[in-house]
Amino acid sequence: RASLGTSRGSTHRTTMSSTAPLEVDGGAVAASASPAAELAPSFFKSPIGWYAVKSVQRPRLVFATAWAVIILLCAAGAPQFKQTETTNYDWLLGQNKVVSRSYALSKMQEETSTYTRLAERSVPQSDQLLHFMYQAQDSDQNLLKPAILKEILSVEKTYFMDSKFATYCAAKVADSTTCAASATQTLLNYFYDISVVRDANNETIANVSVLLDANGDAFIDTEAGIATKLASVMADADLGPIAALFFDTGFSAVNLKAKFVQSFYFLGLPLQGYANPSVQPETQRKPGNEYIIEMSETLKKKFGMKETFSESAFQSEATTSTTDGSFKMYWWSIPVQENEWLVLSDKDLGWTVLSFIGVGAYVAYHTGSVIISAVSMLMTVFSIFVAFFFFRVLFQVTFFQFINFLIIFVVLGIGADDVFVFMDAFHQSVDELTAKGVPPTLPNRIKHTMKRALHAIFVTSFTTSAAFLATALSPLIPLRSFGIFSALVIFCVFLINALVLPPLTVMYARNMLGRGWITSGKAMTCGLLPIEAYEDPGLALPEHKAGDETGAGAGDTRVGLATPVNAAAAAAGKYDMSKMRRTEKFFYVTYYNFLRGPAKWVILAVFAGIFAAGVGLWINLEVPKDPEQWFPGSHMFQQYQDLGSSKIMLGGGAASELDVTIVWGLAGLNDAGTDPWLPSDLGVPLYDTSFDPSTAAAQAWLMQTYEALKTAACASSACSGGLLIDPLRSIRNVLTETDSGGNLIGGFYLWLRTTYPTTHATKHPITNPIVGDVFNNNLCVYSKLDATKVRYPSHVGYYTDDCSSTPAPKPKFVVIESTSSIRMPQAAVEFETAQKQWAKFTDQRNLGAPTELRGAKETSTNVFWLWSVTSLSLMDNVYLGLAVCFPGVFLVLTLSTGNVVLAFYSTVTIAGIVTTVIGVGAGGMMGWDLGTTEAIAAVITIGFSVDYCVHLANAYIENDATDRETRTRIALTTMGISVTAGAITTIVAGGFLGLCILTFFVKFAFLICWTIVSSYAWSVGFFGALCMAIGPSGDFGDVGWLMRKLPGCGTYGLNKH
Repeated sequence: RASLGTSRGSTHRTTMSSTAPLEVDGGAVAASASPAAELAPSFFKSPIGWYAVKSVQRPRLVFATAWAVIILLCAAGAPQFKQTETTNYDWLLGQNKVVSRSYALSKMQEETSTYTRLAERSVPQSDQLLHFMYQAQDSDQNLLKPAILKEILSVEKTYFMDSKFATYCAAKVADSTTCAASATQTLLNYFYDISVVRDANNETIANVSVLLDANGDAFIDTEAGIATKLASVMADADLGPIAALFFDTGFSAVNLKAKFVQSFYFLGLPLQGYANPSVQPETQRKPGNEYIIEMSETLKKKFGMKETFSESAFQSEATTSTTDGSFKMYWWSIPVQENEWLVLSDKDLGWTVLSFIGVGAYVAYHTGSVIISAVSMLMTVFSIFVAFFFFRVLFQVTFFQFINFLIIFVVLGIGADDVFVFMDAFHQSVDELTAKGVPPTLPNRIKHTMKRALHAIFVTSFTTSAAFLATALSPLIPLRSFGIFSALVIFCVFLINALVLPPLTVMYARNMLGRGWITSGKAMTCGLLPIEAYEDPGLALPEHKAGDETGAGAGDTRVGLATPVNAAAAAAGKYDMSKMRRTEKFFYVTYYNFLRGPAKWVILAVFAGIFAAGVGLWINLEVPKDPEQWFPGSHMFQQYQDLGSSKIMLGGGAASELDVTIVWGLAGLNDAGTDPWLPSDLGVPLYDTSFDPSTAAAQAWLMQTYEALKTAACASSACSGGLLIDPLRSIRNVLTETDSGGNLIGGFYLWLRTTYPTTHATKHPITNPIVGDVFNNNLCVYSKLDATKVRYPSHVGYYTDDCSSTPAPKPKFVVIESTSSIRMPQAAVEFETAQKQWAKFTDQRNLGAPTELRGAKETSTNVFWLWSVTSLSLMDNVYLGLAVCFPGVFLVLTLSTGNVVLAFYSTVTIAGIVTTVIGVGAGGMMGWDLGTTEAIAAVITIGFSVDYCVHLANAYIENDATDRETRTRIALTTMGISVTAGAITTIVAGGFLGLCILTFFVKFAFLICWTIVSSYAWSVGFFGALCMAIGPSGDFGDVGWLMRKLPGCGTYGLNKH
């Protein structure tokens, strides 16, 4: 390809004229026979000059040395290149009281559990629940038919008759070989007697027998029999409310039809060899999780659900037909969803390959070299590993997870942009050196290119890194880690480009530029296959002395050189239009003439309107009021979530229930000495030294709180029935439980009466309590009973195995646990209002409480309760990023350009970019709320919204012109082509993400592409028009005089960088 200022024909190897001058510090000096050796400056005096000379003298050695250093750094960091193990606290705000209380309670209960031994698998695990839902597909919308229910049994047999089910199911306390009734909660229990046991070979033996009516007929065989059975169940005061769990809201005693039905299957802990579920919980859950995932795969095969190149198997429907109609099935489990997220993440990241190919292809097209393209892709890849060396080894940041890999899609565009800036500067160096009176020989061109391009790349790399570093201030560890890693990657891209591109360009110019494929291939043999000697084309150009504006010949197409012109024309006229590339010519002539007219004012007005619209749309954005969507609408898990959100079931079931705990005895957390990069290390619980539940006043107050909780109102829309708790689920109060008449029905005092009928038959926590050491000793004994450990696991904190010790052991804490009326999923904002209602209740209970029972705190270990805090805080991270980004960009550009006016214009431009991305793009075009996905993506996109504007700002101030129009023209001409190419490659890199399955990546793809479109439009359109209209001329806005007062900075400032 013909390139600006270079000839394609005379590019052969060669000797440099013994009198050819070299450019030194902007001027020209005569060179001796070996100028490079004699005029090479010292490294400390001029690092760029020194490296440029070395790159010309020994390009292969410099190139190999640079790569040796890069590979060495990669090798040093490679052993530690792995993702951090995920924990439940990775994306939680550890400093938030909602999270810290939950963490403290977990740690307190874990410590208690070390003194507790439970029967094998006696505790059902809600996070190891497999939930089945069925939806009628026929016009009568009724699943309660014989053939359909029998097919449902066939489906569920796949699970509970599997050979491993009895090994992991929730088991009976007295017999771990038999699955408990809680393990198989299904409507099929009304029509079948299902028993599951484990034999001596650890195999599952399941017995399923039909239930018969009084006439000996099976209920399941006829619709009338089904209706009869369900009618009797609904008429039973005890069974009726429980039955509601399995049916949709349309089902009732007078309408025995159901469009939806559901079943729940629970696994249990602790496994054999473990004392309780809190001992190495992740290790204990692993085999059960793997089993559930394995069974999910079995179900997919049963329904013929297959994965394709572009879709998940869960995006095909699980449907089946019977003689009584057809139904659609959904199944969900936390392990299955987590596994699906990992599988789809890997699948989606596979599009990175196409991103690399696409970017590489365009780099090859733009530079005209496959070699430069290939090396640039290698530099991008290696920058990630070099950055990891600094990240993990030097800075000792130990948290590294999936989100950090998202920088790949950003750095592909940024890395390509750096290559474009360097290579375009090299192409343009002929005309720029000629205008200075310096022969455009290869050594001079390399040094000139390095000085111009590396400064531009450094400034943009610095500002982009600074923008990403703003996220390092986030309290969320993943975002903090991402910000630091991204900043390091971007700066490593700059460093690698600075080391590799100079010698690569020299080798390319000498051995490949203008040569054919065969000759270029020979050149790569390092002399084994000789090629024609290189002749520097710069020596053959006619000499043009600096300041000569009249020396152009008749055939010279450099504007302004044929006749005497003013300084502005001379500055702009140094470029040879006949050798300009199409994009350069567009900016130099067409776009320049367009902006000189009234169009610039129209452009400014249009962008002002876009900015106003963006601000208005942004202000109206809200946190999502519906649960966030992580999977596409066609995915089973998203459809399952939508069904849950619509509250179609009469009872939510364990999959949608949320337990909330009120705890006494907790003072806070001591976070001294915690690892800042370990999310699950939040500190050590601090206990309330005044806590003492053994007093009569404390017990009475605790019981009053228990009774008040039964009818406590909740004004949040997240609460069902206007109550804090689910009235159909009993509150777990270890002290004692009562019925509506105040009679004792469970807990410590009922056990006390039963166990000691002669001495404690009339004991009552309010009217006749036991106190002091007697209370403490007996409650300790009660807490160690198997029945207590199942009903009230770690509900009272005794840190001892010996309840008869002296002095009497005292509990460290006590809790009341209830099933809240909140049904998941819920939007984060709704969760927040419900949390405030719970906080209001505990605050009210703390008023007037006895000293020994003050400080009641509401909390939950449910991840959804905790995640709501993260969702709401993510928008704070967006605003934090903006608050740091704008002042940072203004400061860096002020120092870089030495011009406060230009720095201000750039900051305004970047503000316009951000409002266009978030307000116009996310809010206006896509209609999104500011949810988790949008917030994370916005934090990332802020980081690379600054590049193009910064490039143009530096090009504006650093060219030779002094008037605003010529400055704008040269800036757009020299940097516009690089900015355009950079925009194309970043869109290519991010565009392939739009083919992903996970909605996070799809949204991220849009935000990347829209950020680039907005950034390009605002930089080239608005910033270009603004500079053309009211850009600084001469020394206006120059603050370089402040820097020039410092030693060694005498030339700092306008046009003297």
